[in-house]
Amino acid sequence: MAASAWGFFNQFKRYMADGEMDLDLDVFKMALFTSAADAATRTQSIWSELSSEVAAANNYALGGKTLTNVTWSTGASAGVMRFDSDNVIWTASGGNISAIRYAVIHNNSGASIGANKLVCSSRLTATAFSVSDGNTLTITINASGIFELT
Repeated sequence: MAASAWGFFNQFKRYMADGEMDLDLDVFKMALFTSAADAATRTQSIWSELSSEVAAANNYALGGKTLTNVTWSTGASAGVMRFDSDNVIWTASGGNISAIRYAVIHNNSGASIGANKLVCSSRLTATAFSVSDGNTLTITINASGIFELT
């Protein structure tokens, strides 16, 4: 499936620059959203401002999955910093995970100052799709990470 590049939510750069988010210590999650979601506008700044998350069912939990092996480190060349994680995988179980169109990465660090703040979103496909019972959706992170700052 041809996903769009990750695009930053408008306030993310401010959160990162003023220390409200710590890209190598905070906990981040990836969540799935439907076609009705407003995630593509990227004008929201906190989790509660988003609408139309995929329904909690069939091995999808509200809020999404925690990103694993998150790194904020030097990229492929000098002066480049890379935010990266492992791929994120959902396997539908007991029924379909339905109406998927967008993925959103958000900070989920509990009581920290960066908690519930939005990082970026990607349109996974032009039209909504479902993951059938027993099948897997893998969101493969680019070889250059989720994003790089140059």
